[in-house]
Amino acid sequence: MVASLVLCFLASGAFSLGAFILLRKAEVKLHLLQTLERLDDRLLRVRALEDEKILSRADVDRALDGVRQADALLRSGSHALQEADRAIVPALLLQLGTCDRLLSVVRGAAEVGGRPGALSARDGAELRRAEAEGNRLLEVIIRRERSSLDGILRFAETGPLVLLGLQLVLFVGIILAFAKALVNPIRRFEGYTARIAAGDFSFITPTRRYRDEFSDLAVGVNQMLGELQAQQHRLVKGAKLAVVGTLTSGIAHELNNPLNNVAITTEALMEDLPTLSDKEKWRLLQDIYFETERASEIVKSLLDFTRQEKGEMVAVDLADVLGSTLRLAQNEMNLNNVSFTCQMPPDLPRVRGAANQLRQVFLNLLLNAIQAMPGGGRVWVSAGPQDEGKVCVEIRDEGTGIPAEVLPRIFDPFFTTKEPGQGTGLGLSVSLSIIRTFGGDMQVVSSLGRGTTVHTCLPRADEG
Repeated sequence: MVASLVLCFLASGAFSLGAFILLRKAEVKLHLLQTLERLDDRLLRVRALEDEKILSRADVDRALDGVRQADALLRSGSHALQEADRAIVPALLLQLGTCDRLLSVVRGAAEVGGRPGALSARDGAELRRAEAEGNRLLEVIIRRERSSLDGILRFAETGPLVLLGLQLVLFVGIILAFAKALVNPIRRFEGYTARIAAGDFSFITPTRRYRDEFSDLAVGVNQMLGELQAQQHRLVKGAKLAVVGTLTSGIAHELNNPLNNVAITTEALMEDLPTLSDKEKWRLLQDIYFETERASEIVKSLLDFTRQEKGEMVAVDLADVLGSTLRLAQNEMNLNNVSFTCQMPPDLPRVRGAANQLRQVFLNLLLNAIQAMPGGGRVWVSAGPQDEGKVCVEIRDEGTGIPAEVLPRIFDPFFTTKEPGQGTGLGLSVSLSIIRTFGGDMQVVSSLGRGTTVHTCLPRADEG
């Protein structure tokens, strides 16, 4: 933008300088023509002597003075002539010199004899030839210089229109450059806002090496994105803790069962150890090991869920994520008399995302489905590849459903239809944000009394 303004300033300066030079050149040409006209007038004094047989001293003095003035005028003004005309000057000076020489002879004779002088036939013919040749050369110079002046004047008539056209073109170019410099960053930031609205909080990379208003705006937006990322991490962590709180009772119950079994088996082993055969001892030890492994798997699933991760997008085994999530939710399903059916192809493609965050999303959806069926029921989980390089997961329940007037608001932060104390309203909002961060989307289909189906689609890992 600054370069365009500088270019406009330089162009205007060049146009102004050109106009000044043109006017100055016209002034010089006009002055030169006036000088040449005066020179021609001096030669007329010589021409007036051609028909005189007897020359008076006054006539000779006037003619000789005219020749010498013409010589001086020609020498002083020759620098302003065109190059082609300057080449004629020596020849013209030669003719003036001839006239000066002949007239000086006549004048000298008059001074000696004290009477008017006369030109011989030979000198008269030579004087006429010199005057005629000088006059011809002078006419050539005058004609060329007048033609040059006419050209300057014609250009002076059309030049302003040409300069105006050039300035108009330059002005339009500057307007277009200004519009491009302004509109392109605005369109770029329009794309940034659309990306941010879709849940992508990655920083903006500056496109210019120097600071301007848009660079400052990008810095400000990046600061905002940093705050949004931090807030997003806090929301994800809070939603995860809320899910852990919901699972606590089921996990405690599920852990209590293997621990009770271990305690009972250990007590029996200690009491009857002397009387037990080696085979019975081995069986009881196997029971203790099995129950310990069972408790370890429960704790491992919970630790995997609560583990902090960077959230970087990698190729994720979706089947493994869904399997571990179902195992984690199994305890809650058992407590609420809910069963599930899972259908996945053996060659389910990998998706782009972060395993732990995807596990959090699907666990939240499963808990919502369980809570939508307070009297028990069934949950259907299915996954498979779709068109356009997507892999979709469908979680369907046969619960109470969602009223049509509430459905458009279910992804709003802090919006919930649960009783006070039973939900924060962050689950679906955070889940949608996570899915969109990975380049996916989530849709909910529901009607009152007919259950709810949640479609979650993610990009395949092999789709760039």
